Amino acid sequence: DKSRDDTTFDTFVMDMINLTLQEIHSFVPYARWLLDEVALTATVSGTQYVVAPADMDFDSLVMIRDETTNRRVRRISPHEAEEIDPGRDLTGDEILWWYQRVETASSGSGGATAEDRIYFLYRPDSADTLRAIFGINSVTITSAQTGNLPEKYEWILMEGALSKVWDRVDPENSNSKQLHQDAFERGLGIIKRDADSTAGESSALYSHRPLRQTAGVAGASFP
Repeated sequence: DKSRDDTTFDTFVMDMINLTLQEIHSFVPYARWLLDEVALTATVSGTQYVVAPADMDFDSLVMIRDETTNRRVRRISPHEAEEIDPGRDLTGDEILWWYQRVETASSGSGGATAEDRIYFLYRPDSADTLRAIFGINSVTITSAQTGNLPEKYEWILMEGALSKVWDRVDPENSNSKQLHQDAFERGLGIIKRDADSTAGESSALYSHRPLRQTAGVAGASFP
């Protein structure tokens, strides 16, 4: 019975859609439709960090690779970095990295300003190009978009949002809320199934050549 011109209700529904999208993203942060790849700004000799892309989700970062040496850079914690090189004097190729959020301006009337940084050990002694594969943060969507969610999952987004809307608009009507919540949970199962099926994909060589692994040789053998 809501008017189409009720902008307050429209905004409320859009908030519920965005909350549901965030819920889906947190459920399968490793899904390939959430992954992005970017060349990080080339490191500068003597500078220990690069500023991270704004949409990078550090909890879903898959890997960072040094394209100069073609070597994977391994993640450590700030505490481990402190133990390895407390004085930050070690220099050379980047072999380790860690994440830190650093305040760049003090809080005042406009509030504090901070940026997400990727720090390296060793401190680079030359300019190198690094490439990262990472999960992206949830994108706030508008009425004309569905963010980066594949079209085949849009019905799941709507079911989850409708469950939240009914819960707030008519909390006594538990049947309507539960109807959409059940459909949403079934949809989450589909999304997880699809994400899990790609997470374990093997090399394309698996079908016709041995695949060497730490536990031995797997896959079809040669005739």
